[in-house]
Amino acid sequence: IGHMASIILRPFASKDPEYLARWYEEDRPGLEELMGIDLPDHVSCTLAFNNLLEGDRQGYSLFLMAEHGDHPIGLVVVTDITPDTGSGRPHWYIAPDERRHSLSVAREAHREARRRGFRYFLASIPDQNKPALAVAKRLGYAVLPRVMMFKELEPWEQNQHTYRSSQQD
Repeated sequence: IGHMASIILRPFASKDPEYLARWYEEDRPGLEELMGIDLPDHVSCTLAFNNLLEGDRQGYSLFLMAEHGDHPIGLVVVTDITPDTGSGRPHWYIAPDERRHSLSVAREAHREARRRGFRYFLASIPDQNKPALAVAKRLGYAVLPRVMMFKELEPWEQNQHTYRSSQQD
């Protein structure tokens, strides 16, 4: 019986930008979903990753590379960390050809979060991402009885005139 290599989570290293660039080329939609924004080019992708890495340095997010065997297969990010680090929002990205390891990476992310003192995660998954929803359910995530709502606000520049007019009344 062969021994299956385990998942290792480790800090971002100097060799990792090449993996991020390759994943961008191979799976831009997957990285856009991870980031929650459009990534029209390599520069925007690099800036988005730099923001996550800066959050890791500042302590308001966590960024770890996921390795299986001798190479990275994805990454784990925790954002919206509460000041007491009791909770955060988990995100994981697994390269398309390594997605069979998604559950293992997520389970290792949960173990690492517990080691770091997290008590719970609050995940948001687009309802059209059926594979991610299935993974979350297998991991024990429960759907909250809440409705998330959205309102787009007027840009500040357009709102300046209205604000000034109300100040003069």
